[in-house]
Amino acid sequence: MLYIIQALVIGSVFLMIEAFNCSSNEKCHCVDFEGKYFANCNGLGLRSAPSFSDDVIGISLVNNDISEFPTSLPVGISYLDISKNSLREIRQNSLANYKFLHNLSVSENELKSIEFGSLRKAERLIHLDLSLNQELTIEVLVNISHDLKNSTSIRVLNLEYLQCTFGTSFIVKKYHIADLRHTLLEELNLASNRINSFELGVFSMLPKTIKYLNVANNVLSYGYYLAEFGSLQNLVTLNISYQAFFHQVWVQNFQIPCNDTRDPCNSVKTDVVRNFTENLETGEVIGQFSSFLQRPQNITIYIPPKMEVLYFHDNMYKLELQDFTLKSVDGPKLTHFHLQNNIIYSLTGPITGLSSVVHADLSNNFCSYISPKFFNDFQNISFLDLSHNALGEIIENDVNGNIFRNLFKLKYLNLTRNRIVRLPDPIFRNLVHLKQLNLSYNSLSEFTIPINHMKELRWLDLSNNQLSFLDQSTRDTLDTLSRDKEIYVNLNANRLLCNCEHMDFVKWMRQSRNVNFVNFNEYTCSYMNSSRVSFSQIDPLLQQMEKRCASYTLTIVFMTSLVIVILTATFSRILYRYRWKLRYMYYVAREKYRDNVQGSDVTGGESSYYFDAFVSYADKDRGFVIDLVKSLEKEHNLKLCIHHRDFIPGTGIADNITNAIHYSRRTACIMTSPFLESYWCMFELNMARMEAIYSREGENVLFLVVLEKNAMAKLPFSFIDLVESKSYLEFPENEDADESSAFRSKLGATLKSHNCEFRSLVTSSEQE
Repeated sequence: MLYIIQALVIGSVFLMIEAFNCSSNEKCHCVDFEGKYFANCNGLGLRSAPSFSDDVIGISLVNNDISEFPTSLPVGISYLDISKNSLREIRQNSLANYKFLHNLSVSENELKSIEFGSLRKAERLIHLDLSLNQELTIEVLVNISHDLKNSTSIRVLNLEYLQCTFGTSFIVKKYHIADLRHTLLEELNLASNRINSFELGVFSMLPKTIKYLNVANNVLSYGYYLAEFGSLQNLVTLNISYQAFFHQVWVQNFQIPCNDTRDPCNSVKTDVVRNFTENLETGEVIGQFSSFLQRPQNITIYIPPKMEVLYFHDNMYKLELQDFTLKSVDGPKLTHFHLQNNIIYSLTGPITGLSSVVHADLSNNFCSYISPKFFNDFQNISFLDLSHNALGEIIENDVNGNIFRNLFKLKYLNLTRNRIVRLPDPIFRNLVHLKQLNLSYNSLSEFTIPINHMKELRWLDLSNNQLSFLDQSTRDTLDTLSRDKEIYVNLNANRLLCNCEHMDFVKWMRQSRNVNFVNFNEYTCSYMNSSRVSFSQIDPLLQQMEKRCASYTLTIVFMTSLVIVILTATFSRILYRYRWKLRYMYYVAREKYRDNVQGSDVTGGESSYYFDAFVSYADKDRGFVIDLVKSLEKEHNLKLCIHHRDFIPGTGIADNITNAIHYSRRTACIMTSPFLESYWCMFELNMARMEAIYSREGENVLFLVVLEKNAMAKLPFSFIDLVESKSYLEFPENEDADESSAFRSKLGATLKSHNCEFRSLVTSSEQE
């Protein structure tokens, strides 16, 4: 590459330094360079080379119409570029006078032959470029290698495109390059030569000094020669891209002659197999390669021990990268591999031997699957390009974040155009050194994944998605990460919303200091009336939003308050209407729970009642009730419950009341004015009514004992049905002994009876 740089320097000098006259053609520009001259005669329409002074050491005759190789140039010339002319051959004496020539370029001519011995006298030749002479054919290798076999100076040999694009395929054999083995060649370019295969032993014969080998844009097929790549001990860069590549065909392609005088191969595949059979016993590596071809998994591929860069892109091979191992003598040295633009539909792995890789390009491969173990051996990778694939589904399903879990040193990750709809939270959980994350051209509607662990993040590209805003957590994280550095975020071509709900997000974008939004003025958002508004007018936009959202906020507050008031009123009304039912259900449920915890075996029916009746009364009527209870219990053998005697100490009043009602067959309420004025008496009355409705299946277990007639007038309206059904007894107004006795007898019989009907309950005075 040093010699190419030298040529570029010379070209730049031609343009920058004052010209002198050093040629018989005044149109040639001569440049003084450290006491010597370089002549630029490019594009002058010359049919032959002009004469030059002896102090000219560099000549460029590019893009002329010279058909004969010039032999009368200064003998001290070291640089000669005669590309893009009409040369048809290089004869034995063409270079005889140029013993100091270092750099010779005869690219893009019409060469058909290079005579045997024509390069022999160019003893100091370092860089030789014969590329783009498609009628020369790769067979010229025989003459070139023979002429250069004793050269100690040759370093670069460019033989690219010496075959017709659509010509016969070719097999490189050992005799083509045998004489190069003793040279110090470092760069060999055999690209675009329709090479189908290499005879076994070719790579072993190449000079051990080879550092760069380019066999791109050929038609290489799989073969046993692949096992020999490992023998290139000093190879640093290998380019095997563009294999079986689709070439653009134009009408003029059919007008270009392809005068290939070589005999076409009868059968490339047969030839390869024959060569392999003849050389099967030539070495251990071949035997190992034969065995790995028969084993679909856990194969081992030997690579050159110093190889750092592999180009294997733009091939038409359909591949699944399965489990295999890359090995070299001194451990892995590979740092860069370029596998983009292939058809690698599945990354299964794991591939071991890649711990030294820092740069990997796997973009545009139609890939839809990555195994969680594929990147197991990529511990040192810092650049990973997976763009232009179809990884959306496999990424969405990676809920544990296993795909990228081992990429602790990754700094650049490109996932653009992968049809990603959603990102699981743990997907990038271990990317603690990530600096650039590209998720553009996907279908993300939200970006909520944690990024607070990415302390070195500098670039976040979310452009061309379906985002409407960034949530508060993400904004806070970006603000935190940008405290000591600037962060660039690209949200262009998203569906951003400029409404009241997201006004704080728009303000944040405008006011954020260290978070810079790429091409901010090109952003647009959907305004409240669905129109698109440009961020180039962000300040007026925010002012208008604040005005509209202020009234909108008042409306929201008013409507929210109104809804709360209505709901509260409705809920309160429902609670008030069913207050007694809710209380009753609460206390009954609590009692049942207590019974279950204590293991009580209480079932429904007559056997579950502890009392014949519960007598509810006001404290002012206690004397009357005590006398009445004593009489009823003695004369009628009743078991009655009254609160001042039978309620359980230490138990809540409400619990005592509900238990007394629930475990009594009847409930009798002594109706007086103090009764109606007492909270707990009314509580007992309502609980008894709920007991009748919800626990006794509508059985009328409640009846009233009217001690004061005027008390019935004060009875709540909800109990009017008890009055209409005459489910009550009136105590005689006069304290006649007979009437009192009849009252007690009637009451005792009623409480004793299992019959629930009280419709005919009247006093003796009424019967008269």
